[in-house]
Amino acid sequence: TKHNYIVKDVTELADVVREAFMIAKSGRPGPVLIDVPKDVQKQFCEYAPVPVCRPKEQKEPDEKAVREAVKIIEESKQPYIYCGGGVVISGAGREVEQLAERIDAPIGFSMMGLSAVPSENRYNLGMTGMHGRFASIKSNAEADLIIAVGVRFSDRATGNKAKYTQKARVVHIDIDPAEINKNINSCHSINADVKKTLCALLNKLEKQHHPEWMQKVEDMRITETSHFHTDGRLHPKDIVEKVMEYTDGNVVIATDVGQHQMWASQYCRQRKPRRFLTSGGLGTMGFGMGAAIGGCIGAGGVRTVLFTGDGSFGMNLNELATAVSNELPLVVIIFNNGVLGMVRQWQTSFYEKHYSETTLNRKTDFVKIADAFGAKGFRASDINSLDDALKKAFSEKTPTVIDVMIDMNERVLPMIPPGASFDNIIIE
Repeated sequence: TKHNYIVKDVTELADVVREAFMIAKSGRPGPVLIDVPKDVQKQFCEYAPVPVCRPKEQKEPDEKAVREAVKIIEESKQPYIYCGGGVVISGAGREVEQLAERIDAPIGFSMMGLSAVPSENRYNLGMTGMHGRFASIKSNAEADLIIAVGVRFSDRATGNKAKYTQKARVVHIDIDPAEINKNINSCHSINADVKKTLCALLNKLEKQHHPEWMQKVEDMRITETSHFHTDGRLHPKDIVEKVMEYTDGNVVIATDVGQHQMWASQYCRQRKPRRFLTSGGLGTMGFGMGAAIGGCIGAGGVRTVLFTGDGSFGMNLNELATAVSNELPLVVIIFNNGVLGMVRQWQTSFYEKHYSETTLNRKTDFVKIADAFGAKGFRASDINSLDDALKKAFSEKTPTVIDVMIDMNERVLPMIPPGASFDNIIIE
């Protein structure tokens, strides 16, 4: 938490609540805990309304620091913009797009930053890191400058930290001073609001052109597509892309945690900020159902898609009753491989196929479960049956569940082995 309180006097409760909301919303947003003991809950007091406390104005960037960043950026021949969740929180997606256009640089994303910039933007390479897109990972590795905006440099994003910056300098922009030089040392940093800092940079940066660098990036995109399989089986990429065909720009996408989370992060088309809900920090299985329900209601009841797995869905499927009671337009896509896929993939790749507690041999009928809750249930095992199920699901105005059968040996690729550098990328 950012802060925590224990209320020992009921007359202090109102002030504590006001202050807690101000702290939660100021700077880098985060949770604040208020502990109200049972004896205080039984007490009475007079409530006096007071004006709402507004969060403090976000921190302005230092002028000298901005000038130094401009100098470093203008010296770069192969810049790469690494965009994190701080960009989404700050509402700075448009400024990131303008920066990419101004300095002719590709954009890669952490999982929490994915929704900041529309997928169709020509500079958007998608997610980088352990299970990122090939072009994004390779561009990150080949860059001579990484402009890190609102990121925390988790180990899943950087791989081997000692090798991450061997070829590149890092300019780190973040509102939280604790994140600066915590995981990756930067050659220059700006501790300020992301949106305000990007605006300041754009006011000083001249238009740049990097044709050779951008051609290398484009070649990486071509290499990426050459590794996609077309063997007739129903691949996770096909599932996500087929679902995307049925969505328009006004959709909320949520995920649980596991292989399906990575496939959704790789192949979902992002169109609006805050419309991709996933547990990227804690990685909590069972997160998706509640996130989908909350996201759907919070966005005004728009069409919502939950990508989940048979393992994750089983942890919180009781909330399907909540979705049915509220008549939410929710489509649940279950990647059903009969195993705990992400852990099993690691056991396959790094533990000589010594499978332990991942092949569960369960016979759960998710279609019948959906029907029992009052939702509509469908099953798909190939692209045609998936298409038919999606047509029916997206014509409904109440929750539907599609149980999509996939092979237990499907892997999330590319993959950077834990502790390895981006040069050790596994693509098949």
